[in-house]
Amino acid sequence: MEKPSLEHGPVATIALLRPVDKPYSYRVPAELAAAVKPGARVRVPFGRSGVPADAICIAVSEGAWETSLRPILSVDESCDPIPERLLELGQWVSRYYAAPLGRTLDLLVPRAARRKAGFRKVRYVQWVDTAAHEEAHPDKADQRGDCTSKRTSGEESQQSTIANDQSKPGCVGPVNDERATHAKKRRPSGFAEKTARIVSVLANAGGRMEIAALCTAAACSAATVQTLARRGRVTIEVEREPLEASAPVVERHEPDFSLNADQQAAVDAIESAIGRGGFSVQVLFGVTGSGKTEVYVTAIRRVIASGRQAIFLVPEIALTTQTIVRLAARFDRVATLHSGLSDVERSRAWSAIARGEVDVVIGTRSAVFAPCPSLGLIVVDEEAEPSYKSQASPRYHARDVAVRRASLEGIVCVLGSATPSLETWQNLKTRPHYKLLRLPRRVGDLPMPQVHLVDMHEEHHARGGVHLLSREMEARLAATLNQGQQAVILLNRRGYASYLHCPKCRYVATCPRCSVRMVFHQTTGQVHCHYCLNRVNPPVQCPMSNCDGRMVRFGLGTQRVEEELARKFPATRVRRMDSDVMQRAADYAEVLSAFERREFDVLVGTQMIAKGLDFPFVSFVGVVSADTALAQNDFRAEERTFQLVLQVAGRSGRGFAGGHVVVQTFAKDNESVQHAVRGDYEAFAERELASRRRNHLPPATRMVRIVLADRQASKLSKESIAMADRLRAILAKRNLGGTVQPAREASIARLRDQYRYEIVMIFSGGDAVLAAMDAFRAEGALRSAIQSVVVDVDPVSLQ
Repeated sequence: MEKPSLEHGPVATIALLRPVDKPYSYRVPAELAAAVKPGARVRVPFGRSGVPADAICIAVSEGAWETSLRPILSVDESCDPIPERLLELGQWVSRYYAAPLGRTLDLLVPRAARRKAGFRKVRYVQWVDTAAHEEAHPDKADQRGDCTSKRTSGEESQQSTIANDQSKPGCVGPVNDERATHAKKRRPSGFAEKTARIVSVLANAGGRMEIAALCTAAACSAATVQTLARRGRVTIEVEREPLEASAPVVERHEPDFSLNADQQAAVDAIESAIGRGGFSVQVLFGVTGSGKTEVYVTAIRRVIASGRQAIFLVPEIALTTQTIVRLAARFDRVATLHSGLSDVERSRAWSAIARGEVDVVIGTRSAVFAPCPSLGLIVVDEEAEPSYKSQASPRYHARDVAVRRASLEGIVCVLGSATPSLETWQNLKTRPHYKLLRLPRRVGDLPMPQVHLVDMHEEHHARGGVHLLSREMEARLAATLNQGQQAVILLNRRGYASYLHCPKCRYVATCPRCSVRMVFHQTTGQVHCHYCLNRVNPPVQCPMSNCDGRMVRFGLGTQRVEEELARKFPATRVRRMDSDVMQRAADYAEVLSAFERREFDVLVGTQMIAKGLDFPFVSFVGVVSADTALAQNDFRAEERTFQLVLQVAGRSGRGFAGGHVVVQTFAKDNESVQHAVRGDYEAFAERELASRRRNHLPPATRMVRIVLADRQASKLSKESIAMADRLRAILAKRNLGGTVQPAREASIARLRDQYRYEIVMIFSGGDAVLAAMDAFRAEGALRSAIQSVVVDVDPVSLQ
């Protein structure tokens, strides 16, 4: 076998769009040198058989390479390259969240945008200055000779050209009498006139036209234009352009109030940071109803006035609906990005953003990757929301990616919330580029709602029977309805009954595929698994052997609350909003719009109605069970309980009618509930952060959770223990800090017919996580023979 020799030239580093965890090198053929650039999508031979595989180029460099190095096969020029800063951001996401680089970069651009959904192919004709063209390409002019330069007009000129062509072998024209006869049939004497008309029409159009329009205006056929293209008189380029779409008419609306002193101070601080330039994180900590959105809008306008763009992130599609409508009325050029869009809508929005035709991008998690060419500001509203964390690889947190992108772009990032995440509150104390801005009062100096706490243990003892709504809640709700106001009732559990159980033997109906309780749904008459979506008919008799007990429903859900409201307030118009009834973005929009138009009186829902919504006629909020989250086996349970209660209480009293909140709980003395009722975030945060420090939990530390799953329990247990040992050994060998806890069953030990184990690791900070992840991936320590290994850096849930 001949020994490979050394060559010198461009070499591309590429990331395959496959679950492989390292980059590869390929040489760049001369004919592709102009098209192969960082961010471009390419095809390369991969594996021993050299099967063509899709990849993304991440770098190109000049250097020596052996002739055995395989070449890039092709470049997909229909896809725009990933911009440089986004490419750098994607590489960081891949590294920090331990996700394959190619697949991470692939997710930066939606599939619909890559396919140019909603675009059509358009052929443009460009006139070529023949003299300049021949001066630049004398070799082509010699080959063509006078084929193009000697055309004048009329039949005599045409015959002269044909005769001249016969002696020039490089010409397109005929070379003998027989071919000349055929040429006359193909190109009648009017060809020169057509050429002249084409030249004239193109000149009047600035030298470039769509081919269909050109043919119409010049009264010629496409074949004539193609002939001119072969002769070098014109070029034909194919481009993709968006199909015409009717833009929704949005009526411009500006509020008739001015900023209060607190809002103006916040705006001044953000605008000052924008004016100074450089990276900073402005944390807008404002009570519910304090006018955070107006601060965002004013800051965004400052950015737009300087010719730059802004990204506005919202956590839930339910919140996106109302926010989009309100922001679209404040700005001229707005694009939205969320899961409710069709492929065509997403593709058009993405393209318009990349072309700089959009000033404000509003969207959920993935909008953090919007291809803004002149980004000047990123706003993350309700930054504490767990839905900013992706539950599919790469498992990134959009808030943290937004901060990282702002750092790379050298711009300002604004994080806003009435209940900042403890991670953000900790960063305010430890990181110099985090700055705190306060909005301590509501707009218009409206009072905060009065909060009433009800101990449900005492309620049940005094009242007897089963009542989901306490006497206090029923009385406050009745008063609200009598005054013509609206109400919101929250219960963070969908369905009708939490579970079915046998009182005799205490058997609980669980999913046959998952180790979780099944929830009874009145609308279907079945019990549902909210994890694998399995549904079965509920058993009447206890299925346990030697037990003749009858199954009964226990607990409560939104369906049951809706039923009790209909029974106790029969004249009241009630709508429910949870994931059982909200299937599409249009469903959210329809319910919220109807509520805003006051077409119904009471909105019942889960946590999706707790935050971000602003309805001036809502003067009562009821929290049916404030301690639902406390039952979760998760160190963040107290934080979630506090945030949920305080945030949903903030939906009340945003108008001049004032507001009341009734919070029902079986854990009246729980400190997170008490702090939420008082609305005292800072006291809660200090207490909880102290507890986290004592127990070495985030945000005092950083956590990585690895979840392993397999259908064979014994194999899974063995492999999980072995992986934990490998990880521990690598940290010790490389002298890296960090603790690897013993492998153990996950809190949900079985899911979708797979057993689950987890390995939890604790590190001192983000740099330690990066170092550990790099080491684990370099040594292949995260690979296993089991069916599934999921690496979750900075998990927001331990379920």
